[in-house]
Amino acid sequence: MPVRPDRAASEDAAKDAALRMLGQAPRTEREIRDRLLTRGFVPHAVEGALERLRRVSLLDDRAFVRAYLHSEVPRRPQGRRLLVATLKRRGVPTVLIEELDQLLGEDPDLVERALDQEEGRARAALAQIARRAGATRRAGDLEAARRMMGALVRRGFDWGLVRDLIPAGTETTE
Repeated sequence: MPVRPDRAASEDAAKDAALRMLGQAPRTEREIRDRLLTRGFVPHAVEGALERLRRVSLLDDRAFVRAYLHSEVPRRPQGRRLLVATLKRRGVPTVLIEELDQLLGEDPDLVERALDQEEGRARAALAQIARRAGATRRAGDLEAARRMMGALVRRGFDWGLVRDLIPAGTETTE
């Protein structure tokens, strides 16, 4: 909903709108900035509101990435490539994306479940995909193996890792 013209230059109004957005779901600084500007707040009011939220740690991209990884990776294990693409799309700064492996390793729940490592996430994703597919795949069922391989690649896992995870005897030779 667009902001009223008399409130568009108000830093307090922009801060209040940003707090409502943050109350709905965690967001990156860029997402908040873009939404406020789209609603019609003037740039100086938006920047002032963002600075105030950063000062009191209500807007912190590093905390956003940690929370995102903590909730998203166990729910839907995915490869580093897809995680990076998603975080970039959400506006996470490049410096934080470069620290992705470190941030994954800092979460004890992810470490305990081996989800801090690419292979652990791939194994968890494979188990999830197999469970959803009914997990009644017979040994040598090449079509089922192809579908699972495709699903893992779409989740951002490297083809070499995917090929190594699917049991021997189900690989295709073309």
